[in-house]
Amino acid sequence: MKSRGKALYLTYDGLTDPLGQSQVLPYLIGLSQRGWKFSIVSFEKKDAFDQLENLIRSQLETHHITWFPKPYTKKPPVLSTVYDLWKMRKIARSLELSSYDIIHCRSYLTMLVGIGIAEKQRLIFDMRGFWADERVEGNLWPQRLPLYRWIYHYFKRKEQQFLEQATAVVSLTEDGILALKERYGEDVAKSKFTVIPCCVDVDLFNLEKTPLFSKKSLGFDEDARILIHVGSVGTWYRFDQELRFFEALHGADPRWRFLVLTKDIERAKDTFERTALSSEFVVFTSANYTEVPSYLSIAEASIQLIEPSYAKRASSPVKLAECMAMGLPVIANTGIGDVHGILRTSNGGVVVSSWEELPAVARAWNPSLYNPEAIRSYALTHFSAALGIERYAAIYEGKGTEQNQFIG
Repeated sequence: MKSRGKALYLTYDGLTDPLGQSQVLPYLIGLSQRGWKFSIVSFEKKDAFDQLENLIRSQLETHHITWFPKPYTKKPPVLSTVYDLWKMRKIARSLELSSYDIIHCRSYLTMLVGIGIAEKQRLIFDMRGFWADERVEGNLWPQRLPLYRWIYHYFKRKEQQFLEQATAVVSLTEDGILALKERYGEDVAKSKFTVIPCCVDVDLFNLEKTPLFSKKSLGFDEDARILIHVGSVGTWYRFDQELRFFEALHGADPRWRFLVLTKDIERAKDTFERTALSSEFVVFTSANYTEVPSYLSIAEASIQLIEPSYAKRASSPVKLAECMAMGLPVIANTGIGDVHGILRTSNGGVVVSSWEELPAVARAWNPSLYNPEAIRSYALTHFSAALGIERYAAIYEGKGTEQNQFIG
């Protein structure tokens, strides 16, 4: 295949992380199949890297992608990140940068490196949400401390610089673009934006595949109706409100059970123990990324409640795309990126505007009103990895355009 050019891809997330496997690799492999040559610098967590290095390296080598994995440094706070960025910059500068056509920066930290090394290359700022605002709103950068106040304001100044200096800007949501225009004016990054939501491997997340698990193998009766939560339960996720919804749902129909699929099992159980629910109604377990579709296949609905905030206007929950690809209706809340518009236009679930609505919505909830095939069809059109690859390809070829589908 004729080479289209070379791209240096910088990511602080690891390729062996679940997000690296679902939200980085599919796009880069797809672009490599279109003729782009990649070098990737990533930061890997030790446990995941030890387990998955050979698998990921094999995939990359098959597609002639060069990988520079570096160990992620967690401590001490702030200084560890500065050290990692120094390592990233050192690796990038060791390459023959003049031979690269594109420098693609995933999120804010790598953009700090990107603007320092870019010369004639096209520079892509792949925002992945409002990172600095998320750190503040999640209390990871407590603003009562002068150091974190300074860091936050530093990144807000940099955010505007990134938008101005980037050749192209990728937003996960249309509402995120509106938020940036409200903050910086209508002309901010004019004509640079492309919306690429978190996409999904629709072949892996396929409701027609035979599941690896049965209800009985998980401890449920065969006539049980399964509500499922997938992913984290801390920081942003309102698992306490999800349990409140389930309690009302079970009260309306005792056949309902709650399957909680998370790595944060202890935290989830701690929240559960503060409720009056019986442990026989809730199962906690964890899974590898490739096992998730099997768990989704035995569920009738998914619940994804997230604390709304300014930062979450730019958020695109990957679990929304995965559940919709499996034909599952979703219970969600307003204030999270384009979720409200997506579920409204797709008839893919229900959206609550306040936590007080949850018991009434649960008692009236009827998954049979939703068509699994229609929900999956919507996901195929709007969230397939092929769509993401197509939009990235347009950016790489200098054809990126602003998308507007869900706002209104």
